[in-house]
Amino acid sequence: MTKLEAKSPIDSTKSEGLYQNITLNDIQLAGAYYPILIELARHKHCLTYGELVQKVKELHPDNDVVKNAIPTSAGRKLDVVRIFTKERNLPDVTALIINKAEGECGSFYTDHFDPVKTREEVFAFAWDDVSVEFDLFVSKVTVSATPRKQRKESEAAELLYAYYKENRSKLPTSINKKRDFIMALLIEGFSPDEAFLQVNS
Repeated sequence: MTKLEAKSPIDSTKSEGLYQNITLNDIQLAGAYYPILIELARHKHCLTYGELVQKVKELHPDNDVVKNAIPTSAGRKLDVVRIFTKERNLPDVTALIINKAEGECGSFYTDHFDPVKTREEVFAFAWDDVSVEFDLFVSKVTVSATPRKQRKESEAAELLYAYYKENRSKLPTSINKKRDFIMALLIEGFSPDEAFLQVNS
């Protein structure tokens, strides 16, 4: 498949919204995950979120940002890679990361796109010339990244509880299943409004 033929399936509105909220932490981990994704594409292989995080920690044992990476928020970091591939009309290489329980991409992805077809496009694509482009992309978004002050876990927990208590009647019943993701966003410095909005978008 040529670069002109490559497709990257993702909703443009969602992509633009994510771009506005990218943090330095998102960019740094996306930069660490990207080479792993390309190796997966070359070897036609997939990893779970947990395996991806374990792999990046093995490759970067002295990187403090990587040390704090968790599977729960890995999807958000992969969104940065997905923005890159969409902007350049490249196959969505993030389709190679799957949930352990389902053995497939998350429900948002499978509800809108065909991950099997996307992986076929990823495996057929020549990725050798794209790494430099990704490095330039990382440099560009780093300059415009939203600076955020990280919180302690205890502070994030207090914010989560207070927001949930005040807005419980307006939140979906499934919100409890996303507690870990919300906590990760709050710890990274997102406001409660931003954190809850992202898990419900």
